[in-house]
Amino acid sequence: MSEKAKTIFDHISGVTDKKVNWDKLSKLDQNSFSPYLINRWLSMNMEFVEIVNELQKYTIGQVSARETYKLYFDILPKQKQFNKYIKGKKSEKYNSNLIELIAAHLQTSEKEAVEYLELCDDLRLNTVKEILKNYGKTDKEISALFKSK
Repeated sequence: MSEKAKTIFDHISGVTDKKVNWDKLSKLDQNSFSPYLINRWLSMNMEFVEIVNELQKYTIGQVSARETYKLYFDILPKQKQFNKYIKGKKSEKYNSNLIELIAAHLQTSEKEAVEYLELCDDLRLNTVKEILKNYGKTDKEISALFKSK
């Protein structure tokens, strides 16, 4: 049975509440340690955000993963913590029906249709509106299609 590497949560626990020394980690665990991910997760804790912000200019690229681990191991208090992941709100800029119509007209994927709409200036936007009129859409329906959700 193959050994699994530690997860990001195991590594965070290793520098905070469990305080596991770097030398006690297996090679697999040492290789799974990612300073970028550690910085990202630790910065979700409001108590650590300022120190992580100051240290990240050194921990990303300038010092080794071992040194980064040791730095956080030594600096962070020995306490169990919960870092709530803060994710951005998913908002669709364009109506899904608009994307489908443009993708069908251009015979491209929906992703490419969104990219096309992103690149539209006023002239191209008028062209898109003309295309929609050719598909039988009224001005009111076209306006509704361009309103984001």
